[in-house]
Amino acid sequence: MEGRFPLAGGLARGKKGGCFEGLPRDAFCSYLTSSMQKHFSLILTLMAAVLIAGCAVKDPKDARFVVAEGKGIKITRGQLDAEVNRALTNFNLSRDKVPAAQLGSLELNILNQMINRQVALAEARKSPLTNAVTLAKEQLERMKKNFPDAKAFEEQLAKAKTTEQAMLSEIQQKIEVDNLMRVRVEPSLQSPSDADVQKFYTENPKLWQRGETVTAQHVLVKVDPSADAATKAQKQKSADAALARVNKGEAFDKVAQEVSDDPGSKARGGELPPFGKGQMTPKFEEVAFSTAPGKVSKVFETPFGYHFLKVKAKEAAKTLKLDEVKNEIMAHLKRLKQGEATRLLLEDLRKEAAVKVLLPAPPAPAPVTATTPPVSAPAPAPAKK
Repeated sequence: MEGRFPLAGGLARGKKGGCFEGLPRDAFCSYLTSSMQKHFSLILTLMAAVLIAGCAVKDPKDARFVVAEGKGIKITRGQLDAEVNRALTNFNLSRDKVPAAQLGSLELNILNQMINRQVALAEARKSPLTNAVTLAKEQLERMKKNFPDAKAFEEQLAKAKTTEQAMLSEIQQKIEVDNLMRVRVEPSLQSPSDADVQKFYTENPKLWQRGETVTAQHVLVKVDPSADAATKAQKQKSADAALARVNKGEAFDKVAQEVSDDPGSKARGGELPPFGKGQMTPKFEEVAFSTAPGKVSKVFETPFGYHFLKVKAKEAAKTLKLDEVKNEIMAHLKRLKQGEATRLLLEDLRKEAAVKVLLPAPPAPAPVTATTPPVSAPAPAPAKK
């Protein structure tokens, strides 16, 4: 076998007069490593590049498809879908119930939010907020206290398709981004001037018009719309009995707390927030606006059941004066300035990160054709046979 080199050890024991004559095994291995290392590294790098190029996902529906990328940013279809699904769940919607064009617009909107969050977070972490983790944990604990028990909290997490750790991470990221905005945006904002406030007030007269409003208490005896006549008669009798108690001198508050089926107002003695026209069911509105302040109505029916009400006060239609809305206008103008400054900052950060959106454009809404009449137009009559 002398002169054949099937193994490294064989090479080290090479034929006399060969180029490795006299080299010990270890010396040969060192020689092999030093002389070939850079070539192996180059080969491996080229192989990896070829594999990556060959495996690039091109199907936009594939969870691995990259929908946005930039310096330090990579968002996949799977990540985007998870965010979109959470948004749909929050609105009790499913993908199959949303038109394709609207779903595409929603996806693009959420993708831009994800990009903005990532570029802002990357910028925020250049000057880390040292207590962000602690603040996030404290906020999460406060959130948990809004639930009756741990099980209810876990059920909410499951409904939102997230985990406690993921929620903690989201809270921390929001804290860090909010801090960035405080540091980079708020110091540059100037308070709106009196001239700005006056200009906004003058240019938006309809915003300050207030129609007539009513403040009222009511008692509701709830009736299922599908209830039979006998049940409805019994419910009306209960409402009549409650009204009789008020007419005999019992406090409206007391009767409402004992009898009313309206959970939103029962504890307050049946009192509702002030309301204007168009905010209540037609019959309720009619009775409320036709009853004088201090008076109690008769029993009347709405789709919710049988009611009677007492009008506590009425306020005539009016136009609010500048002094009454000055603080509101200033807060609004400041929010506008803050929003514009935030938009410009995010725009700069996206440019620095060289962000590319690779999500295919959403489909255009289907055009209305001659065979598809507009919603407001009656459908054509069928042809006579």
